[in-house]
Amino acid sequence: MSKKVLIVEDEFIVANDLRLLLLGAGHKVTGIAVSAEEAQELLQQQKPDIVIVDIVLEGDLSGIDLARKLRAENIAFLYLSANSNQEILEQAKATEPYGFLVKPFREQDLLIALDIAWYRHTHSHEAKLRQEDSLRKRLTDIGKDTTDVEDKLLKLARALQSFIPFDLITSGMRPPGTDEFNDSAFVRIGF
Repeated sequence: MSKKVLIVEDEFIVANDLRLLLLGAGHKVTGIAVSAEEAQELLQQQKPDIVIVDIVLEGDLSGIDLARKLRAENIAFLYLSANSNQEILEQAKATEPYGFLVKPFREQDLLIALDIAWYRHTHSHEAKLRQEDSLRKRLTDIGKDTTDVEDKLLKLARALQSFIPFDLITSGMRPPGTDEFNDSAFVRIGF
């Protein structure tokens, strides 16, 4: 599947090589930015499917700074860098990139990394949305359930277990039209 790719790389030869390889593989290059600031301007004009980001860039902001913004906007990205400084690599890992390519790279490495990054982005995002939708439906069903309050609270604890890890959970509810409050505590063992 053809993807729209933004290249953020301040070395002309590397950026042009990336552009040619991506175009040759059938992808569309939405632009080439030499700085994080320029990349942000390009992102305003056209949203790419994925961004290839060098860590060390021209300007005041690094590729890591840009990656934080990309992550917040749910835009897939992978790093391309020759930098092997451990502190910088730790900062890069904290942004949760979908891939990391080390310069110099081969065409096959680039295309495989791009494909895997896109797959991980689409499937992890869709998986989270499906999980949230499933939980929403389960909670709605529990709310409509006509069983007794303690049974509802047990079902609630079971529904939340995979989303909120716990050993002990206390939950309660006030039935509509009453002043009584029913609560229960559940230890994770046994359900």
